[in-house]
Amino acid sequence: MLRIKLLTAAAATALLTASAAMAQTAPAAEAAPAAQAPAVAGTVIDVLKERGQFTTLLRALDQAQLTETLATRPAITLFAPTDEAFAALSEAERTRLLDPANAQELRNLMLYHVVVTELTTDQIKGARGPIPTGGGVEVTIDGTGETIDVGGAKVVQAEIDASNGGIFVIDKVLTPSAAPAETAPAAAGA
Repeated sequence: MLRIKLLTAAAATALLTASAAMAQTAPAAEAAPAAQAPAVAGTVIDVLKERGQFTTLLRALDQAQLTETLATRPAITLFAPTDEAFAALSEAERTRLLDPANAQELRNLMLYHVVVTELTTDQIKGARGPIPTGGGVEVTIDGTGETIDVGGAKVVQAEIDASNGGIFVIDKVLTPSAAPAETAPAAAGA
């Protein structure tokens, strides 16, 4: 009698284990094609390289030692100034920023262009307010007008998808020193 109870218990355990294993395997197999459906080209770094209009930004990210981080970190938003936006800075300022002696300043500046969450145009449209950047300093995002503004720059192309987030192309290099002036009116009205 004891032997039958043990065999029955062993069979029930095997059946439950097999059912649990099958239940876990089936959704995973079904979910795999859905996860691959978007087939985004690559990371934010890969997309910047493919576009060809971000060579200065890519150089600055390399110099600031952020390239690998931005290539591997999930769910980020990058506000990406074009080569034209960097060209609007004086030659002396670009040279100074890219000087290895100013690596920490450049790193802080580049982190001001990163938000550690994946933003969409739908989240921004109709909203205005500060959001923390990767460097810990807030940048004001304003989607209440016809265009999206980020820290005084205009978004010229929104929400370029990447496998680990999104890119918003902007027409200026963002400067953290401009942030207090932008956020002061919102804070006073709050």
